[in-house]
Amino acid sequence: MYRTLIVEDEADEARRLSDFVRRYGETRGEVFQLTWLKSAMEMLSDHGHYDLVLLDIDLPGISGMEAAQLMRVYDETTPIIFVTNLAKYAVKGYEVGATGFIVKPVTWGNLSMNLDRAMRAIKQNAGRSVMVPTEDGMRVVPFSTIVYVEVTGHRLTYHLESGELLEARGSLGQLEDALSGAPIIRVAKSCLVNMDKIVLMRPQSLQMVTGDTLSISRTRKREVVDAVTDHLGGRR
Repeated sequence: MYRTLIVEDEADEARRLSDFVRRYGETRGEVFQLTWLKSAMEMLSDHGHYDLVLLDIDLPGISGMEAAQLMRVYDETTPIIFVTNLAKYAVKGYEVGATGFIVKPVTWGNLSMNLDRAMRAIKQNAGRSVMVPTEDGMRVVPFSTIVYVEVTGHRLTYHLESGELLEARGSLGQLEDALSGAPIIRVAKSCLVNMDKIVLMRPQSLQMVTGDTLSISRTRKREVVDAVTDHLGGRR
C-alpha cells in the first residue's frame, strides 16, 4: 500500500486526481491510500509519513513550491509531483527534486506517465529512510544509520550507529511495513535488527557494529539463523 498525499485547494481537482490515482492502482495491481489536504500549511503541520506527494503550487498562503523547499530540509527522497496551472515554475520544481510536473488540466496519460516515474523512485528508495517524530518535528533517519530498534509498550527506541538513541511512539509491526524490502529481521518479539549491522552471529545471539549483543528468542531462532546466514552470505 502506498500512502499518497494530495495537496490541492480545489475540491473538483482533488477528486479528479484521486480518481486517476485509484484507476492507476487498479491497472498496476497496487493499492493507494489517499489523503487530501487543502493548503501547504496543513501539509507542513501534518505528521503523517507519505510515499508520494501530489502538490499544487498555487495554494492559499504558503505556495506549494515553498512547501516543497521546506519539506526537502527534512525529507530528501519522497517523490513530489507538481500539479498546477503555473507552467513557468517547471524549472524551479526540478530544483527541489520534483519527480514530475503536470500542467492542468490533468490527463490520464500524463498522470500515469508521471506515476510510473514516481513508483520507480519509491521502489528504489524502499528501506532507505524512516520518518521519526521528535520534539523538534519529523526527522528523516536514513536506514543505513539504524542498527536495531526495540519496543517497550508503545515506545520505540532507535539505536543508531553513532550511539544516539531516538525515542518515538509506534509499533514494530508498523515499522516493518515502512521498511518493506529492507534487510531487517525480528530477532525477538520486541527487537528488530538491521542485518547490514551484524558483525557476528553466535548460537543464541547477534553482535552488532555498536558492540551490543542481542539475544535471539528461542521461537525465532531458525528463522533468524536462516535469514542472517543468507544475508551475510550474499554480502561476500
